Amino acid sequence: MKKLLLLFLCFAFINQISAQNRSVKGTVTDENGQPIANASIGVKGTTLGAFSSEKGEFSLEIPTTAKVIVVSFLGYTTREIQLTGESSYQVQLQPSSQNLEGVVVTAYGTTNRKAFTGTATTITNEKFKDLQISTITGALQGNASGVLSVTSTGQPGENPTIRIRGIGSFNASNEPLILVDGAPYSGSINNINPADVESITVLKDASATAIYGSRAANGILQIVTKKGKGKTRFSFSGISGYSKRAVKEYEKISPAQMYELTWETLKNDAIADPSLLTQNSVASPEEYATKVVAPRLRYNPFDVAQPVGMDGKLVDNAKLLYHDDWIDELTRTGVRNDYNFNISGSDPANTISYFLSGGYLHDQGIIIESDFKRYTGRARVDIKPTTWLKSGVNINLAYSNQNYPYQGSGGGSDVLSFARRIGPIYPVYLRDRTTGDYLLDGNGNKIFDFGNNSAELGILRPAAETRLYVPGQNPAATTTLNPITNERLTANGILYGEVQLLKELSFLSQYAINYNQIDANLFWNPFYGDGTTSGGYSYRGITNLYAQNFTNTFTFKKSFGNIHYLNIVAGMEAVKNRSEITTASTTGFTSTYSTQPSYGTVQSSSGTLDQSRMLGFFGRLNYDVAEKYHLSLSLRRDGTTRFADSSRWGTFYAVGGAWNLDKEAFMKSAEFLSDLKLKASYGTQGNQFLPGSFPYLGVYQSGWNIGSASGVIVNSVNNGYLTWEKQQQLDLGVEFGFWEDRLTGSVVYFRRTSDALLFDRPLAPSSGINDVSDNVGGVENNGIEVELNSLNIKKKNFEWRTSFNITKLKNKITQPAPGTTQEKGGSWYYWYLPEYAGVDASDGLPTWYMDDPDNEGKKITTKDYNLATRYHVGSRLPDYTGGITNTFRYKDFDLTILASFALGGKMYDGDYAGLMGAFNSGTALGSNASIDILNRWQSVDNPGDGQTPKLTTAAINATASSTRFLYNLDYMRIRNITLGYRLPQHLLRQFHLENARFFVDLQNPFTFFGGPKGTDPEAGGLNAQSGSNNTTTNKTLAIGINIGL
Repeated sequence: MKKLLLLFLCFAFINQISAQNRSVKGTVTDENGQPIANASIGVKGTTLGAFSSEKGEFSLEIPTTAKVIVVSFLGYTTREIQLTGESSYQVQLQPSSQNLEGVVVTAYGTTNRKAFTGTATTITNEKFKDLQISTITGALQGNASGVLSVTSTGQPGENPTIRIRGIGSFNASNEPLILVDGAPYSGSINNINPADVESITVLKDASATAIYGSRAANGILQIVTKKGKGKTRFSFSGISGYSKRAVKEYEKISPAQMYELTWETLKNDAIADPSLLTQNSVASPEEYATKVVAPRLRYNPFDVAQPVGMDGKLVDNAKLLYHDDWIDELTRTGVRNDYNFNISGSDPANTISYFLSGGYLHDQGIIIESDFKRYTGRARVDIKPTTWLKSGVNINLAYSNQNYPYQGSGGGSDVLSFARRIGPIYPVYLRDRTTGDYLLDGNGNKIFDFGNNSAELGILRPAAETRLYVPGQNPAATTTLNPITNERLTANGILYGEVQLLKELSFLSQYAINYNQIDANLFWNPFYGDGTTSGGYSYRGITNLYAQNFTNTFTFKKSFGNIHYLNIVAGMEAVKNRSEITTASTTGFTSTYSTQPSYGTVQSSSGTLDQSRMLGFFGRLNYDVAEKYHLSLSLRRDGTTRFADSSRWGTFYAVGGAWNLDKEAFMKSAEFLSDLKLKASYGTQGNQFLPGSFPYLGVYQSGWNIGSASGVIVNSVNNGYLTWEKQQQLDLGVEFGFWEDRLTGSVVYFRRTSDALLFDRPLAPSSGINDVSDNVGGVENNGIEVELNSLNIKKKNFEWRTSFNITKLKNKITQPAPGTTQEKGGSWYYWYLPEYAGVDASDGLPTWYMDDPDNEGKKITTKDYNLATRYHVGSRLPDYTGGITNTFRYKDFDLTILASFALGGKMYDGDYAGLMGAFNSGTALGSNASIDILNRWQSVDNPGDGQTPKLTTAAINATASSTRFLYNLDYMRIRNITLGYRLPQHLLRQFHLENARFFVDLQNPFTFFGGPKGTDPEAGGLNAQSGSNNTTTNKTLAIGINIGL
């Protein structure tokens, strides 16, 4: 009897336990109904969970009290499923890109796009993951309205210039604030690996940025990195490619044409100055030119002593002995390799998630000795041990090594310009003057020709035989012999903890630290090039930058009757910045075994320490009514050590409102309308990032000695009234969607006004100081931004999507700075140049316009460049910029075409100007020339194209800065063409892969531009001026693979 009773009690206990749990089954699929394997299914509020099978099926024992299960998968939107008592559930997940596009990452949190009152553009990983993007800049180009992202050179790894809605300052910083996972980032943006990035949000207006205070006066780039989700996964991506110039080189003259054109130049000189005939014992200008052309050019690549005859043409029996192509010698086909891997995942209940990644990039530039290597590593761990506590750590390490081509002095300071400008008769290596063969050293190696002498061979050229073009320089040699490197170490860490104090109230504390070390090295060897005059030169500069950021925020969220919703954020932020710079340089090297400054005989060193602090208090209130009406108020007060006590604190605010008309009852009949929102915002901000950490203080400079006594001078005077640059910004916009969001978009008008801008105000000469920093300038940027996204075709096996954006931006000066050429109402980007009037047909001389009207009131021309009137003749800023992306998917194939464009604006082609002035001064003889110089003025009967003056060594200012070399900045560049193929599911299962994609990518394959052939419309960046260290944009052909396990 006792045994039966015990058995009964055991069954009862087991039944009771079973009654407390129940089984839930289901299937997880994607948007196309395909099963998703390894999706995470967790019971909300517990640590219970499971993963889906290869067929997407799951089974989970859950408590009877459970009400919600959470289903998630990497790359897809997380869904919370309400349990209704069913035993089986069908769960369909949507790609996370759609979710991210419906959410805006804002200041200290996120918000639904429909409730967002500001202006922002979100670029998800979905948009750039399939493209050949190795920097954040590549993700921005052509994808965000109101954003200009350019590099002024093609140097691999060079930091870009990023401007959001124009410039807001003359001399202070115009760079946007970069946030990584909500924490300020102070390192090089090129050290952020795009493979680690989930999304990039560009916050533009005051409603979105004012809560960040003075640091966000130029907009915000909010970067969100990836985090783990679901079962452990391993991903790998690899890209290998080859790079060349995106635009062809300028077409230039040949050695024969150089001799013939030089002959014509000398003949014109003799016509203008007959005394040259007497001095050289000749009877005619033609005889003079024939006699002196070879001695004047000093190098003769032909096998005859007088290559040009009396008719100015190359003699029939002249044979070319050599013709070295400097461009080919100094450039190469660049090689690019980019490899990334990551491991990510979480437990089934998402209480612990992790993301670990590593990356390697080697981008070899098209100029020899120019390349960029980057090693990155990121570790992110997020922990949620209970329903009321979250914490995590996010660490990023990056090391980069950047090698630059030689940067010397004078004509040798720019490798590409040197190669472009040196005459085609001058060889790279020493040549035998009789045969044209290479001269070799004792080891059988070719010897570089520096144009002046070569001591190894006992050849000392007299001055009359040295190369005309930049003697003593040969960048083909010095680029190898004189290394320039820039090493950068970046370490960033974020530590956070969030506590749910009450159902409606949470507290977040976050500490972030940024460390950057920059090690810059330069060496000039003592034997060749610029280093010969000082016995060699070495420089090393080490910069250590520290930035700490500590933020504490309270967030209160409360809904009232499902109609009213309140979100309040309040907090404080403390910022500390410190920089330490140590430099050392030396001259007097006896060998090149070591390039460090310590091995020189004459040494010098210096060091600086700089630091600043900022403290801010902020608050924001978002209030929504019935998902129709939205109000946002924000306030921030910042204090900074950059200003004196009287100006140290600044207060900034913003207000925004939005109205979702599509939610109104009177819009229900408009069934084609899926979204319609009107929005407006206004706010103020300040800019504290003036040059130096204490710009208001007077500065003394040491090193000024009187006799044997050391002394100092006043370098700048103090201005205790120096204060924040102030900014006001207004936004008015509309967002819309039609036909169930098959077509969505927005149109925004903005006006950004900045005043009290910092400028150096001139002082009276009697003060002994040239100027003082003061708040004296003003500028306004206004324009319209349009963004459109369309799903053009969606079939079972075919899909076509288009994204388009365009921005019209106008910049004008509202308060000209004293002592400048600025005009009120003009643009900061204006070109201020003489207007070229063409060539005088009677004598071939250039002319320009001047404001001295004739009897008919028309402007007259002058041949005196100094009398020409300077005009505002256009803006470097394009009137319109934008981009368009078309994405096609057919079965397992995908094709993406991204293009960017600019309309309006002007660019100055300094490189082309130099090539058109090769024969128009005595010092220009020996330079190369554009083939277009053949259209020159030759006589009254042969006036050429009416734009190119006659050839003469007289100073006629033929290539002086004017509108002659100013061109319309209208262009379109195809940024990417990417064709990919994804392995189908049955092959993935066969190879035990989660995903696999192979692709071919063309980067910058085509550029359409109306300027001179050889001109890159993006050369010079926002300066829109080519001719100074512009290595131009590269085009790349690459193949790649993405694999997931």
